[in-house]
Amino acid sequence: MKTRLLFFLMMTVVFSACREEEKKLTAPAGVLPIDSAALILRDVHELESALMVSGIRQDSAQTLYRLRLEPELLKKYRLDTAKLNRTLRYYSSEPALLDSLYHLVLKKTDSSAYIGH
Repeated sequence: MKTRLLFFLMMTVVFSACREEEKKLTAPAGVLPIDSAALILRDVHELESALMVSGIRQDSAQTLYRLRLEPELLKKYRLDTAKLNRTLRYYSSEPALLDSLYHLVLKKTDSSAYIGH
């Protein structure tokens, strides 16, 4: 009897943890789903990386990003700055969410582009 009770308690804890993890990966209203956020962050980091290695002065690169590249990115994903900021705040509010998001960013990054560098 004790074994069954212990097994039942352990399974309850396991299923609760799974439901909690599933709940964390479901974004609230007004926040992009984690897959979409990962695609956008991948593009943001690729743009920033390209600017860093371009040889453009930092202040000019920041201006170029803010005035031209960021608006193009927002248009590509049909986003506004407020929704992007809400999304970033939501995922960065908990380390586990941010970790999950960046695992997806890495999966969505074309790693073959870095072979031989």
